[in-house]
Amino acid sequence: MIYIADDDKNVCQLLKSQLLSENYLVETFYDANSLLSKFLQNSCDLVITDIMMPKISGYELCKEIRKISDIPIIMISAKDEEIDRILGLELGSDDYISKPFSLREISIKVRNMLHRVNNNFLCNTDNRLFCKDVEIIKSNRVVLIHGEEFITTVKEYDLLELLIANKNQAFSREKIIKKVWGYDYFGDTRQVDHLIKRLRKKMLLAEIECKIETIWGYGYKVSD
Repeated sequence: MIYIADDDKNVCQLLKSQLLSENYLVETFYDANSLLSKFLQNSCDLVITDIMMPKISGYELCKEIRKISDIPIIMISAKDEEIDRILGLELGSDDYISKPFSLREISIKVRNMLHRVNNNFLCNTDNRLFCKDVEIIKSNRVVLIHGEEFITTVKEYDLLELLIANKNQAFSREKIIKKVWGYDYFGDTRQVDHLIKRLRKKMLLAEIECKIETIWGYGYKVSD
C-alpha cells in the first residue's frame, strides 16, 4: 500500500492513476494530518508527500513517521532549493523530487525502493554481517549495536549494509548511487554526502565504534 499526501487534488490524482496502472494499492490524502492519522491505524509500505500543506508540513509528517517506522518516504515540492532537499534528508526522507516531476521518474523510484525493502540486493549469502560493535541481520533488515536495535531509514540501512558487507573496500559516490539508489536514479551524487552526514550523526550519538571513513577525492568505506 502506498499513501500519498498533497493538498493539490490534481497532483494526487495524477500520482494515484500512474501507480494504480502499475498495480500498486494507493490511498490519497489532501493534508498530512489525515495521512498520519491513517498511518497510525494502518501503516503502509511507502509514503509520497508534498512539503507545503495546511495544518502540518511534509517535514513534520516525515519526522512523526520516523519516530515509529523506517518505511521509504519520497518528498515532492515546488521548491528546488538545496536547503529544502537537505532538510528533508536530515529528517529522514529517502528521496526528494521537485515539481514539475516526471511520472516515469516517480514510478522508477517507487519500484526501486520497494524492491530493496523486500529483496536483499547484495550478493553475500551470509545472513549476518559484522563490523566491530555493529551486527546486521540481512533477512530482517535489522541493525544491532551490542544486541540493541539501531533504527535506520531504508537508505541508511542499504548504505550501511553495502559498506559493512564490503569492509575495507572504498566505494566512490557514483558506485554508491548505483548500489543504493539504482541505475535509473536521476539525481546527483550530493545525495550520498547528505545521507552519510545523517547516518554519521546517528552513529555518533549512539557511540558506535564502527566508523564510516572518508576517502578524500573518492568516496567512503568502513574498516574492521
